[in-house]
Amino acid sequence: MKKDKNILHYTACGLDNVYLENGFTIRKTPYGEGVSIHDLEGLHKAIAYNLCTEKRSLEGKEIRFLRKELEFSQIELAEKLDVSEATIRGWENNRTEIKHTADILIRALYLEKVGKNKKISKLIELIRKIDKEQSRLTFSETNNSWDAVAA
Repeated sequence: MKKDKNILHYTACGLDNVYLENGFTIRKTPYGEGVSIHDLEGLHKAIAYNLCTEKRSLEGKEIRFLRKELEFSQIELAEKLDVSEATIRGWENNRTEIKHTADILIRALYLEKVGKNKKISKLIELIRKIDKEQSRLTFSETNNSWDAVAA
């Protein structure tokens, strides 16, 4: 964290672009200056909400920040989104570009957690169930042609 003319560059959250105009106290300690953030939980909620409502795609550090705010491990988020843990690592390290639907779902999961969106977890489970059911294709031959049979 660096202080520049009453503005604090807050990097302890894992993001490089967060600056605080106020809401912190700088104290002298035996080891140098120390910073105390007022209402750290509220600050993290504000950062996460801002990330969830921006119109651009999430970047790796932002995905990691939201995952941690959701209190998910990489494995837990991977299971929720029906992707591999390696995929989550790839997104967080900017080695793999996040798909638009996964980006939206991560944002929706966070908004559900803070009460701004309802029932997204149930919707994700329903979509996963439908996707698995739709992977089975059944056909029947009638009058010398093949037709799909409704599931």
